[in-house]
Amino acid sequence: MISSFQKDGITIPLTRSPALGAESAPLYAADSMTLLVGPNGSGKTRIMMGLASSLVRKTQTGEKSMRINWESEYDQDSTCVVYYTPVPYHLSTPRHSKQCRFIKTSLASTARPLSDEHKHIIELLKNEFGLDARIVLMLPKLAESDINQVMTQVFSQYRGVADEWIIPLVARHQELNQRTMHADGTRDWSGEESLRKYRSLLASDFAKELQRQLGAAFPLKIRAFSHIQSGRSQSISAQNQILAALGFSFKRPISKNPTVPKRKFEETLVKLQKLANILNDPIITRPVYYVSDEQSERIKALQLGKLGQLSLTELSSGAAALIHQFSSIEMACTDLLSENLYENLVLLIDEGDAFLHLGWQQKYVDYLDKTAALLKRKFRSVQVVLATHSPVLMSDFPRECISILDSKNWFEELVEGTPPLTPSESFGAPLDAVVRQVGQTGTMGAFAAQAIKSVVVEISQGKQVSPERISMIGDPVIRRQVTKTVFEQKLQKPEV
Repeated sequence: MISSFQKDGITIPLTRSPALGAESAPLYAADSMTLLVGPNGSGKTRIMMGLASSLVRKTQTGEKSMRINWESEYDQDSTCVVYYTPVPYHLSTPRHSKQCRFIKTSLASTARPLSDEHKHIIELLKNEFGLDARIVLMLPKLAESDINQVMTQVFSQYRGVADEWIIPLVARHQELNQRTMHADGTRDWSGEESLRKYRSLLASDFAKELQRQLGAAFPLKIRAFSHIQSGRSQSISAQNQILAALGFSFKRPISKNPTVPKRKFEETLVKLQKLANILNDPIITRPVYYVSDEQSERIKALQLGKLGQLSLTELSSGAAALIHQFSSIEMACTDLLSENLYENLVLLIDEGDAFLHLGWQQKYVDYLDKTAALLKRKFRSVQVVLATHSPVLMSDFPRECISILDSKNWFEELVEGTPPLTPSESFGAPLDAVVRQVGQTGTMGAFAAQAIKSVVVEISQGKQVSPERISMIGDPVIRRQVTKTVFEQKLQKPEV
């Protein structure tokens, strides 16, 4: 195990889990739980990456400014490391090695197919955080524009189309075009807005008639037609073949040699028919379907591509972040143990609470501790180093497990003679005390502080301040003091 490490002259102790209770049981399941806190730019990420790089110096060049103190020299070769961050910004991380896994995930990861590890973590998280994690099939939405594309192609070829039901619709379309043209052949844009609803009504009537002609096949054929419209423009021959596949008849025979778009249309239609059977919905009119694990596996086999995507995108960003964080950690540990029978694990998590509401932040360390307990079944020792900006997480750590960083380097602290920052209160302390003692900052936003200060200045200058501006102040002590000042100002004013 690691007892401590130094980076740029700053010592970070990895204190063993303190005892709590009459039987002196360890507070945490992990052998050590260390919290790094400090303002942006204080070096939390740099320190954690430096530690990870130095832990694998057998295969990669370690950090020259990093020194690791081991409890036993033997531990050095039997230790592996997992570094995780959900922060979506670019971070330059070392490559994977036999001893290390660097994991950078983002919300884009939720669009990937679910693995067995994801499903396992979902089950563990469901009760803990109350997740409603279902697999979702997202399909492109069908819109009026899809019908308009069919209608445009039919109307452009109307002289060669044999279906008589399109004749009155073509006449209405030509009439609309004439109403938007000047006598000199230029377009009358002033009437465009008023005619838009008539075009929409024409498209609706065209769709209803086409649906009557195609019957139950209408939704699937329109979806297949919409899917193949992307890409290069189609030839007249290809358009006519697809219109024929949609059910239109022509006065003259069209080419029987299938074009690429025609083959793509037929392949797409077959996939949609198979998908309809899996979803137990013969017409597939909805854009979103919740599917079971068994349906999900069958859908994956269809290789839908842009036709449809399985994902967890219906989850909140916090739920998705939790699932991918803990499933990624579990997969990384399994992967490392397949390389070698490591005995010790160092788990580095940089802002793992990102995307989480305060209610879930309150549960985060508890779930992380349970995760450490499960990892202890695989490793002899588990040490966790966590970086955060959340005062809620800070309140779950005793002061001896917290290292407060600032933007000063070791030489600056030496010259200035400033001692290392240590909180006097943290574990289970009120959040306002945690913000001041651990977060090393105030509890009020700069905007509110400036607004309240302006009220006080106006009162001191003898100006009249509306009661609403004072009642808006949420801190009862400050509100009482401001009210008292207003009252005293009134007493000091001479009566006229």
